[in-house]
Amino acid sequence: MPEQLLSETVSVRDAAASPARVLVADDHKHVLEALRLLFKTHRMAVRAVSSPAAVLAALRERPHEPYDLLLMDLNYARDTTSGEEGVELVARVRALDPDLPIVVMTAWSSVPLAVTTMREGASDFVEKPWDNARLMSTVRVQVTRGRQRRRAHRLESDATEVQRRLLGTAAPRVEGYALGVAWRFSDGLGGDAYEIAPLPGGRLGVAIWDVSGKGTPAALLVASVQATLESLVTRGLSPCEVVAELGRVVAPRLAPERFVSLVYAVLDPSAGRLTYANAGHPPPILLRADGGVKRMVRGGPVLGVVADADYEEGVLALSPGDRLVLFTDGITEAARVADPSQREELGDERLVSAVQQLRPRPAHEAAPGLIDVALRFAGDRLADDATVVVVDPAWSATVKA
Repeated sequence: MPEQLLSETVSVRDAAASPARVLVADDHKHVLEALRLLFKTHRMAVRAVSSPAAVLAALRERPHEPYDLLLMDLNYARDTTSGEEGVELVARVRALDPDLPIVVMTAWSSVPLAVTTMREGASDFVEKPWDNARLMSTVRVQVTRGRQRRRAHRLESDATEVQRRLLGTAAPRVEGYALGVAWRFSDGLGGDAYEIAPLPGGRLGVAIWDVSGKGTPAALLVASVQATLESLVTRGLSPCEVVAELGRVVAPRLAPERFVSLVYAVLDPSAGRLTYANAGHPPPILLRADGGVKRMVRGGPVLGVVADADYEEGVLALSPGDRLVLFTDGITEAARVADPSQREELGDERLVSAVQQLRPRPAHEAAPGLIDVALRFAGDRLADDATVVVVDPAWSATVKA
């Protein structure tokens, strides 16, 4: 069975699992009675009202128990021929409940009125006198679509809340380190995330990752990666072990077109060492006190592409005055288009220059400062999610402008 047809079939069954709640509005009593009987015959819960005011009151009555459909006449006592009163009601209903399917009915139908009604937010249009079979077919389709929209929006809302908790509102406080975090999503939900984990012996674990794609699926995968990563980090594994195990755990959860790029690093100031593993992520920058730069390139492929991949561990000396900057590709790929035929990206060279210029500023200012650099370059519009994490070990936390 084709995927689209299977999805539609499953959705119809879901819709039939619980009785549809239908709100019917018409100012003719015999019409309301006929429709009430029709819907009850098809095991639908019906509420009948006779005015636009009653429709709005019914929708406000139980906002947490929304109706599955509004079937409404376009003509009421105030205006019996033009349909303007009904068109106005459609707009007001849509403002109250954007996901509610609205099917309008009128004996005075016309193409211009139908177009106007659909523009205001009606889902479909039925002419009186109606055909019962055709009307019920329209109702079932609209109930299914409405429930699908509500489920999708609930899922998106849940994913947004999860992502809000994961990202937080500011960098955490960790003794011995000055931290800065900033992000900007191109859509409401993004695929970027980070993790900052204090470790025994004054060490600090830092990760940043980017899930391919956007929207709810990417945000939910972000949460899955976060939970697994936190568990692995607490086991005291080395960076290459953490990344390899994360890849093995996450791979079965990824659709064929999905992957995750990630870097995990452990800073150990007392030992003067930074260890890391890079899974196909843009190489972070270790900025030396003298302005020199080291890039963190050692590791292996992105997560989810190569089964049971092994990762090489990189080791860099960590000295007083060093600053670690991790970022996602939404920064380097920030683009401006002076000519529609040309596309110029911020790129690594400009990013490194910006990191060096921002070195005198504390970490909590440098991170949003890099986001601002990308935004200015791209004309205040990023095509992809962008996240930056800046880490200054204690010895460099007191650098002043």
